[in-house]
Amino acid sequence: MPYAWLPAINGSTTVKGRTTDINAGIGDILDRKIPAQLFGLMGAFEARNGRFAVMTDLTYMKLGADGGAARPRSVHPLVGGGLAAFATVQFEMVIAEAAVGYELVRWQGAGASETAIDLYGGGRFWWQKAEAELGLAAGLTIGDLTFARGRALAASGDVTWLDPLIGLRLRHRFTPQADLVLRGDVGGFGAGSKFSWQAMGYVNWEFARTQSVAWSGMLGYRALYVDFSKGRGRSHYEYDMLTHGPVLGLTARF
Repeated sequence: MPYAWLPAINGSTTVKGRTTDINAGIGDILDRKIPAQLFGLMGAFEARNGRFAVMTDLTYMKLGADGGAARPRSVHPLVGGGLAAFATVQFEMVIAEAAVGYELVRWQGAGASETAIDLYGGGRFWWQKAEAELGLAAGLTIGDLTFARGRALAASGDVTWLDPLIGLRLRHRFTPQADLVLRGDVGGFGAGSKFSWQAMGYVNWEFARTQSVAWSGMLGYRALYVDFSKGRGRSHYEYDMLTHGPVLGLTARF
């Protein structure tokens, strides 16, 4: 199932000890003038055998926020002077999920309807790079920041972690051509991030069928929250963010 995710981001990030609050809707991200500020590749795959299923999902995103959507909140003690009231934050990330699911129960409804509930568990791997540009006033002592043309740049470098996760999924078939999927999981538990959760719901509707493949359109919504922290002082990196928005995709069933 290749799909597109149009996300908003709400929360805060800390890069090299500097914290920026972010409240960027999809319109704020799309309005940015910086090239490639919203780019993503997403896809999901599932294989089933009886009650058991293997579920995977891969997300790559490059996005950012600036203007009123990104505001500097704190300055590292080694930075003297004042900061202008603006910041620009850019993220590049890969989120890879893998889980094994087991069908707990299934029951028939009226007509052709059918409902099943799955328990699943696995892991979610994160890779991130973040850059925060802070608008500077004159006469600053900048510590370890890179200073150029009135701005200071803080870069996180590569940051990776792995979260265990456990969740439930509901699958409901209205008709042979239309079905609903609702899923939610929690993870992290201090093993990778402090805590994370995900909620996703979508509808598939079949629009074409060949001898071996049923093609369906997918429309839904996905929300993913994570609170990750690493390092201290000038090396402190934190990503406390909710990413959420509509998803639109294409499902092929063999």
